[in-house]
Amino acid sequence: MKSLRYLAVLPLMAAASQALTFDVQLGYGKPNAPLATGGASDNTSVVGLGIGTYLTENSHLGLNLSTRDIVAPDDNVDATARTALIEYTYELNSAGGIKPFVGAGIGYGWLKNTAKSTALASDVFAGLRFEINENVDFTLTARLHQLYNVDFFDVVGENNRQVNSFEGVAGLRFKF
Repeated sequence: MKSLRYLAVLPLMAAASQALTFDVQLGYGKPNAPLATGGASDNTSVVGLGIGTYLTENSHLGLNLSTRDIVAPDDNVDATARTALIEYTYELNSAGGIKPFVGAGIGYGWLKNTAKSTALASDVFAGLRFEINENVDFTLTARLHQLYNVDFFDVVGENNRQVNSFEGVAGLRFKF
């Protein structure tokens, strides 16, 4: 009977050893034109870091920190955003080497070169995770990232704008 107790604890120990994750992400984004006066959007690089944990075999909860431009520098605005989002990810098929997933997140954005310095941020995403080895996954993600109530009033006389960015992101997930 004593050996049965040890067998029951083994899956918990295995889950605990793979519970924490660290993500490194690099991608490309295309924001919509955020200024009604004709300001152009800026094709932008997206850089992100994430830390999280697996809640179950199929679900993951994490904090994603990322940065991106939201208006082209030649429009006298040159606005950038840094965001922190709590994201929930659900893997549609956790078995095998290729794992499709969907998810959503909500959080906060810190803005540079806008009238307001903060905004509500959210995202929805889908992608594929490829297992490289037991501790490292490669991810490809398509994401819609939104910033709400962005204010350009001091610069071009506009406020309460929503900035949407369509992004393609590749990343590595390290599992500890």
